[in-house]
Amino acid sequence: MPADVTLPGLGRVHHRAYLVESIEDTAARLVEQFGAGPFFVLENVPLENVTSRGEPAEFSHNSAFGHLGGEPIELMEIDRLSPARVAERFSGPRPGLHHVAWAVPPSSVGQVREALEAHGAPCYLQGSLDDIDLSFHDSSVSLGHDVEIHADVETLQGFFAMFREAAENWDGSDPIRSAVS
Repeated sequence: MPADVTLPGLGRVHHRAYLVESIEDTAARLVEQFGAGPFFVLENVPLENVTSRGEPAEFSHNSAFGHLGGEPIELMEIDRLSPARVAERFSGPRPGLHHVAWAVPPSSVGQVREALEAHGAPCYLQGSLDDIDLSFHDSSVSLGHDVEIHADVETLQGFFAMFREAAENWDGSDPIRSAVS
Protein backbone atom coordinates (compact mmCIF):
# COMPACT_ATOMS: atom_id res chain seq x y z
CA MET A 1 0.00 0.00 0.00
CA PRO A 2 1.49 3.38 -0.90
CA ALA A 3 2.50 5.56 2.05
CA ASP A 4 -0.30 8.07 1.44
CA VAL A 5 -3.11 5.51 1.85
CA THR A 6 -2.38 3.91 5.21
CA LEU A 7 -5.04 3.17 7.78
CA PRO A 8 -4.75 5.67 10.61
CA GLY A 9 -4.50 4.71 14.26
CA LEU A 10 -4.92 0.94 14.27
CA GLY A 11 -2.04 0.17 16.62
CA ARG A 12 -1.89 -3.25 18.28
CA VAL A 13 -4.55 -5.90 17.81
CA HIS A 14 -7.06 -5.65 20.66
CA HIS A 15 -8.44 -9.22 20.48
CA ARG A 16 -9.33 -12.08 18.16
CA ALA A 17 -12.82 -13.57 17.99
CA TYR A 18 -13.93 -17.05 17.04
CA LEU A 19 -17.33 -18.34 15.97
CA VAL A 20 -18.26 -21.42 18.01
CA GLU A 21 -21.23 -23.77 18.26
CA SER A 22 -21.04 -23.92 22.05
CA ILE A 23 -19.16 -21.48 24.28
CA GLU A 24 -19.09 -23.96 27.15
CA ASP A 25 -17.70 -26.85 25.06
CA THR A 26 -15.13 -24.69 23.23
CA ALA A 27 -13.96 -22.96 26.42
CA ALA A 28 -13.54 -26.34 28.12
CA ARG A 29 -11.39 -27.60 25.22
CA LEU A 30 -9.27 -24.43 25.20
CA VAL A 31 -8.72 -24.69 28.96
CA GLU A 32 -7.71 -28.35 28.69
CA GLN A 33 -5.60 -28.14 25.51
CA PHE A 34 -3.97 -24.71 25.84
CA GLY A 35 -4.43 -23.56 29.43
CA ALA A 36 -6.62 -20.71 28.17
CA GLY A 37 -8.91 -18.86 30.51
CA PRO A 38 -10.65 -18.16 32.63
CA PHE A 39 -13.59 -17.27 30.40
CA PHE A 40 -16.24 -14.71 31.29
CA VAL A 41 -19.61 -15.30 29.59
CA LEU A 42 -21.88 -12.44 28.60
CA GLU A 43 -25.26 -13.87 27.60
CA ASN A 44 -27.51 -11.96 25.22
CA VAL A 45 -24.94 -9.24 24.59
CA PRO A 46 -27.02 -6.06 25.05
CA LEU A 47 -26.11 -4.19 21.88
CA GLU A 48 -28.07 -1.07 21.02
CA ASN A 49 -28.58 0.96 17.86
CA VAL A 50 -27.66 -2.04 15.69
CA THR A 51 -27.67 -1.18 11.99
CA SER A 52 -26.41 -2.57 8.71
CA ARG A 53 -25.66 0.06 6.10
CA GLY A 54 -28.06 2.48 7.80
CA GLU A 55 -30.93 -0.02 8.13
CA PRO A 56 -32.10 -1.67 11.38
CA ALA A 57 -30.31 -4.97 11.97
CA GLU A 58 -30.26 -7.80 14.49
CA PHE A 59 -27.12 -9.23 16.08
CA SER A 60 -28.24 -11.53 18.90
CA HIS A 61 -25.39 -13.52 20.41
CA ASN A 62 -23.55 -14.68 23.50
CA SER A 63 -19.85 -14.00 23.96
CA ALA A 64 -17.17 -15.31 26.28
CA PHE A 65 -13.93 -13.45 26.87
CA GLY A 66 -10.70 -14.94 28.14
CA HIS A 67 -6.98 -15.15 27.52
CA LEU A 68 -5.03 -17.55 25.32
CA GLY A 69 -1.25 -17.30 25.30
CA GLY A 70 -1.40 -13.98 27.11
CA GLU A 71 -3.71 -12.41 24.52
CA PRO A 72 -7.44 -11.71 24.82
CA ILE A 73 -9.86 -13.80 22.79
CA GLU A 74 -13.61 -13.82 22.32
CA LEU A 75 -15.83 -16.84 21.67
CA MET A 76 -19.07 -15.97 19.88
CA GLU A 77 -22.20 -18.13 19.90
CA ILE A 78 -24.70 -16.72 17.40
CA ASP A 79 -28.45 -16.75 18.00
CA ARG A 80 -30.13 -14.49 15.40
CA LEU A 81 -28.84 -12.23 12.64
CA SER A 82 -30.45 -9.97 10.07
CA PRO A 83 -30.47 -8.81 7.35
CA ALA A 84 -29.06 -11.56 5.12
CA ARG A 85 -25.82 -9.64 4.41
CA VAL A 86 -25.05 -9.76 8.15
CA ALA A 87 -25.97 -13.45 8.48
CA GLU A 88 -23.68 -14.23 5.55
CA ARG A 89 -20.67 -12.69 7.33
CA PHE A 90 -21.23 -14.98 10.34
CA SER A 91 -21.83 -18.17 8.32
CA GLY A 92 -18.26 -19.45 8.49
CA PRO A 93 -17.09 -22.75 9.92
CA ARG A 94 -17.26 -23.36 13.65
CA PRO A 95 -14.97 -23.19 15.39
CA GLY A 96 -13.24 -20.63 13.23
CA LEU A 97 -11.65 -17.21 13.30
CA HIS A 98 -14.29 -14.55 12.60
CA HIS A 99 -12.54 -11.25 13.20
CA VAL A 100 -9.54 -9.39 14.51
CA ALA A 101 -10.44 -6.31 16.56
CA TRP A 102 -8.72 -3.00 17.07
CA ALA A 103 -9.56 -0.37 19.68
CA VAL A 104 -8.89 3.11 18.34
CA PRO A 105 -9.19 6.55 19.92
CA PRO A 106 -12.80 7.73 19.80
CA SER A 107 -11.74 10.78 17.80
CA SER A 108 -10.39 8.60 14.97
CA VAL A 109 -13.16 5.96 14.75
CA GLY A 110 -14.85 7.70 11.82
CA GLN A 111 -11.58 8.19 9.98
CA VAL A 112 -10.61 4.53 10.42
CA ARG A 113 -14.02 3.37 9.19
CA GLU A 114 -13.81 5.63 6.16
CA ALA A 115 -10.31 4.35 5.38
CA LEU A 116 -11.47 0.73 5.64
CA GLU A 117 -14.39 1.48 3.31
CA ALA A 118 -12.09 3.25 0.84
CA HIS A 119 -9.70 0.29 0.84
CA GLY A 120 -12.27 -2.40 0.12
CA ALA A 121 -13.36 -3.43 3.64
CA PRO A 122 -16.97 -2.20 3.81
CA CYS A 123 -18.84 -1.86 7.08
CA TYR A 124 -21.73 -4.32 7.29
CA LEU A 125 -22.73 -4.01 10.96
CA GLN A 126 -22.56 -1.23 13.50
CA GLY A 127 -23.84 -0.86 17.05
CA SER A 128 -23.06 0.21 20.57
CA LEU A 129 -22.75 -1.25 24.04
CA ASP A 130 -22.93 1.49 26.65
CA ASP A 131 -20.42 4.02 25.29
CA ILE A 132 -18.52 1.42 23.24
CA ASP A 133 -19.09 2.25 19.56
CA LEU A 134 -18.28 -0.76 17.35
CA SER A 135 -18.40 -1.80 13.73
CA PHE A 136 -17.65 -4.90 11.65
CA HIS A 137 -15.95 -4.69 8.26
CA ASP A 138 -15.68 -7.33 5.55
CA SER A 139 -11.94 -7.76 5.03
CA SER A 140 -12.25 -11.36 3.87
CA VAL A 141 -10.74 -10.71 0.43
CA SER A 142 -7.52 -9.41 1.99
CA LEU A 143 -7.30 -11.26 5.30
CA GLY A 144 -9.68 -14.21 5.12
CA HIS A 145 -11.60 -12.83 8.11
CA ASP A 146 -13.38 -9.67 9.18
CA VAL A 147 -12.20 -6.64 11.15
CA GLU A 148 -13.93 -5.10 14.15
CA ILE A 149 -13.31 -1.50 15.19
CA HIS A 150 -14.05 -0.29 18.74
CA ALA A 151 -13.87 3.15 20.25
CA ASP A 152 -11.19 2.79 22.93
CA VAL A 153 -13.15 4.14 25.88
CA GLU A 154 -12.82 3.52 29.64
CA THR A 155 -15.74 1.06 29.62
CA LEU A 156 -13.95 -1.16 27.08
CA GLN A 157 -10.61 -0.83 28.88
CA GLY A 158 -12.17 -1.77 32.24
CA PHE A 159 -14.08 -4.70 30.76
CA PHE A 160 -10.95 -6.24 29.22
CA ALA A 161 -8.83 -5.41 32.29
CA MET A 162 -11.10 -7.75 34.27
CA PHE A 163 -10.17 -10.67 31.97
CA ARG A 164 -6.47 -9.80 31.92
CA GLU A 165 -6.26 -9.56 35.71
CA ALA A 166 -8.15 -12.83 36.20
CA ALA A 167 -5.74 -14.60 33.82
CA GLU A 168 -2.55 -13.28 35.44
CA ASN A 169 -2.50 -15.58 38.46
CA TRP A 170 -5.19 -18.02 37.46
CA ASP A 171 -4.90 -21.42 39.15
CA GLY A 172 -7.22 -23.25 36.73
CA SER A 173 -10.24 -23.17 39.02
CA ASP A 174 -13.65 -21.86 37.97
CA PRO A 175 -12.77 -21.73 34.25
CA ILE A 176 -16.16 -20.45 33.03
CA ARG A 177 -17.66 -17.48 34.86
CA SER A 178 -20.37 -14.92 34.36
CA ALA A 179 -19.19 -11.54 33.06
CA VAL A 180 -22.02 -9.93 35.04
CA SER A 181 -21.76 -10.00 38.82
